Amino acid sequence: MSDSVDYQLVADRIGGIRETIALRSVNPVAVVAVTKGFGIEAVRAAIEAGILDIGENYAQEVLEKQELLKHPREGDPPRWHFIGGLQRNKVKKLSDSVYMWQSIDSFALGEEVAKRCETPKLLVQVNMTGSENQGGVSLSQVPVLVEKFQDSGISVEGLMAIGQNADREATLAHFQNLKKLTNLLGLVECSMGMSNDYDLALEAGATILRLGTAIFGNRDVD
Repeated sequence: MSDSVDYQLVADRIGGIRETIALRSVNPVAVVAVTKGFGIEAVRAAIEAGILDIGENYAQEVLEKQELLKHPREGDPPRWHFIGGLQRNKVKKLSDSVYMWQSIDSFALGEEVAKRCETPKLLVQVNMTGSENQGGVSLSQVPVLVEKFQDSGISVEGLMAIGQNADREATLAHFQNLKKLTNLLGLVECSMGMSNDYDLALEAGATILRLGTAIFGNRDVD
């Protein structure tokens, strides 16, 4: 795990991302700094540059980094977003740590989060590409799942998806369809766009971007 971070370079990159957002988006957009594979200094650099939303893929990394940040240098504590595949048995450990759960892919998982957290913020992950390597429910299943949550008194904030790697035309279409469905269901958040395609996500109307290498450079692990 890399822990060598140039604070000024991170700040400059975040500044450039904010300029791109200002030019390409008509709605407010939150940037989640994805620190998977980076050490605690990446989190601190993002916070110093004004990014409080921090994304992690693994439960252990969330817990370890949160422990290291129990006494932050200054300012508000970060808001942790869980963006990786999540097992129900990990929810209890994370219940006091996670601000937004971005990878809800079943009713059972969302119900477990709602049981463990007082006011959970849930995003349903949608598999837009049909790839078995990507998590999430199919586009056609989303309305049924969201309705089931709502009927059970569980609030859903929005939808999340990953683009189609190396196919920008298909990725833009997927993002546009995700945004349409978000609006159709009356949801607020649309989390889409990573370092290689966040310009397309902004074009399609994303409200949340999940950026790792665009902020921190290449990581030592996938």
